[in-house]
Amino acid sequence: MGRSKLGSVGTDFDARYWLSLDPCGLLCLSFSYGLHLFSLVASGLVLISHHVVAQCIYGLLYVPMSALALWSLTMASTTDPGAVPMGASPLPSNIASGEDESVIVERDDARGGLRRRRGVRRCRKCNDNYKPGRAHHDSVTGRCIIKMDHFCPWVGNAVGIMNHKFFILFIMYTFLTSIVSLALIIIRVIRCQYYVLLPPNHNNSTGNTTLSSSYLDVGAILHYRHSYDHSHVPPPHPGCNSNHTTIIFVLSVITILFFLFTFCMFLDQTKAISTNMSKIARMKTRGGMVSHPNEYAPVATEFNEVFGGEHPTMSWHWALPLPVRFPEWALDNIMGFEYCNTREGATGPYREPSETDEENSSVISMSSGMSSSLGEGGGMIGMDIDRGMIQRKLLGEDVEKISPPSISLGEGVKKRPTSGLLA
Repeated sequence: MGRSKLGSVGTDFDARYWLSLDPCGLLCLSFSYGLHLFSLVASGLVLISHHVVAQCIYGLLYVPMSALALWSLTMASTTDPGAVPMGASPLPSNIASGEDESVIVERDDARGGLRRRRGVRRCRKCNDNYKPGRAHHDSVTGRCIIKMDHFCPWVGNAVGIMNHKFFILFIMYTFLTSIVSLALIIIRVIRCQYYVLLPPNHNNSTGNTTLSSSYLDVGAILHYRHSYDHSHVPPPHPGCNSNHTTIIFVLSVITILFFLFTFCMFLDQTKAISTNMSKIARMKTRGGMVSHPNEYAPVATEFNEVFGGEHPTMSWHWALPLPVRFPEWALDNIMGFEYCNTREGATGPYREPSETDEENSSVISMSSGMSSSLGEGGGMIGMDIDRGMIQRKLLGEDVEKISPPSISLGEGVKKRPTSGLLA
């Protein structure tokens, strides 16, 4: 679908609130909310009636985990995953090392045809906006995402450096709620004896055949209420006579599917936590699609790039879907760009020094021509204009405008790609 915006909500460059408006993503996101809410309500109405242990498990475990799963889902879908803003500029250290340089093919209006030159990496799909080294363009949101892992339709958003934590927490808490829900279903089945199709010596419709209580059938859970109604046998325990067998069957299917899916997904995401590298980065590194081995490596070892914080070890904030915070001294290097929304020209893409040099060269040529005509003019003899002084003054002002500010990198920050990880 690409960039889109509805009012102040969307994924466009000037959208105030982030939300992917892709129809498929919104449908799957609604489906995720619906399944969680259905499981929460159905479990509370059906699985825990007249059973103290089940009620304690539901109140102390299932409800908090389900709430955390829904909270994580909301944060994963509405958080900017790390989109590069329009007007972002390369880091001065990257400009000095030439890391962000690439071959650019553009139209030469003066000479006609095309020309090739060296310049910073740009994304054509993002209106030639600057593209940092660890960014990848997402075709659904229409933006370049820092450390993009993948686009997940179940959260309706791209998964990047700023919401990767919420995605992992969502699948983790969904997995845990599936375990608790499965335990509640087993308690209900054992307590209400859903494994018994018919009571002992109960005649079938022909009246001449008996079925043992050990006889099992795939449709036993669905025919439980029907069999008891026709045999006039009371339910084994209070609360088991409610006609909720269909709901329990559907809840069992949802629980098993969620359990298997989230288990596989969580195992896959443990690699992102341990390596601090996204799935796309790992695939490109394994396939040799990198200019150097450390192109997609983490920029520091003092913290985890998925969960943030000040330490690389597990902390309490890892378990809560709170916004990701990185140390100030490493933030620019993690994102791979500088941005100031108040600077002049922030509404357009970053302009390289070579582009401003071309404009100033025309001004210098005009100044040179003017000084020559003044020197050769009849009434202007004796007026000496130093063309070199004019050029030096103009160039001096240009260098002052485009000179990158100096920065000091904190300890542990890697100046990619010339150095590896620093302790």
